[in-house]
Amino acid sequence: MQANQKDKTTEIQALILNAAVERFQHFGIGKTTMADIATDVDMSTANLYRYFRNKEDIAVACSRRCLDERSRRLRTVVDSTQAADTKIHNLFSEILSYTYEQVSSNPRINELVNIIAEKYKDVVMDKNKVERSLIKRILEQGKEEGLFAFNDIDRTTIAVHTSMHIFQLPLAMTIYDLETLQDMIPTTVELILNGISKQ
Repeated sequence: MQANQKDKTTEIQALILNAAVERFQHFGIGKTTMADIATDVDMSTANLYRYFRNKEDIAVACSRRCLDERSRRLRTVVDSTQAADTKIHNLFSEILSYTYEQVSSNPRINELVNIIAEKYKDVVMDKNKVERSLIKRILEQGKEEGLFAFNDIDRTTIAVHTSMHIFQLPLAMTIYDLETLQDMIPTTVELILNGISKQ
């Protein structure tokens, strides 16, 4: 595929994903059809199938695009010049902030999350891999700074990762208000730091 053609394809796919996100947010995935999305981007349904195999293929692409943006925001936290203990707190805060933004703008997000979790576990695994790699970087930094002490960085990474789950679950955003979740972060981070801080 030539460069110009590839760029054009990428541009069209982006338009399709933008239209799909609008549809999914307002009507949900179940009530959205390929024909609906095709109409929104002013193309035939047959032409739409040239770019995506089916509606779930579009949903996965939308999810990956959102997760790429999420990963970029989390990397900004980890790439900062702050101390490792501060980065852990800010990483949790950024995860909560992003999740809350997504749920607020997309009340039907649980439908998408359930589809991805049930049928496309590779997407979830990729997300977890990114998160754990970022946590590991913070832990390595903390050890170099003399702040942290632990025997097994991989097990510690998993423990920290597990403790952040409530702050990235869309369902939690509907159970607790934002202020309550924000108040949970310092206590959660304090418990983590108590467990890994150099005595």
